[in-house]
Amino acid sequence: MAKDKKPPSKLVSAAEELEAELDRAETLSRAVRRIRLDGEKNLNRAAEELGRLLTLPERLGERLNALSTAMSELQARQLAALEPLAAFAGQVQQRQQLFGTHMQVFAELGKAAGILGGDLGSSEVTEMALAEADGRLQQIAELARSLAEAARADDFPELAEQADVLKQRMTALRKRLPPRGSA
Repeated sequence: MAKDKKPPSKLVSAAEELEAELDRAETLSRAVRRIRLDGEKNLNRAAEELGRLLTLPERLGERLNALSTAMSELQARQLAALEPLAAFAGQVQQRQQLFGTHMQVFAELGKAAGILGGDLGSSEVTEMALAEADGRLQQIAELARSLAEAARADDFPELAEQADVLKQRMTALRKRLPPRGSA
């Protein structure tokens, strides 16, 4: 089944009409110049053809105006298509900056959690080390919870989920710390 062809745009139609008018002008110009000017009949015919040629500049001007109008309309369409993109680009940039800020906080929390995990694995378990680790775990968990809430509020669900996971891990690790006084 053949698809319906889209009709040519105003720009294409105007350009085709201008091209056709120019072709007619060139053809008529060549034909008139071939007329031999050697008798009354040919002189009259040449004069008639020249009279017809005098309307060509007006017709060409009309076709050029139609082409110019079509180009102006095309430019207006282009602007109408691109203007909303400028606003969207601004939104994308703002969202990227906001996401970057949240990711920076998440990276810092991950780094702090990694350092704390390394400290817990390598240090002697003293009462003071346990108290410090408990406080740091609680602080990281709280900051992760805050980040998750902020990410949800800013419509970054994946980041909110990742921050929630970090909070849960820090809370679980905190519960696995030996009770104070058993070190």
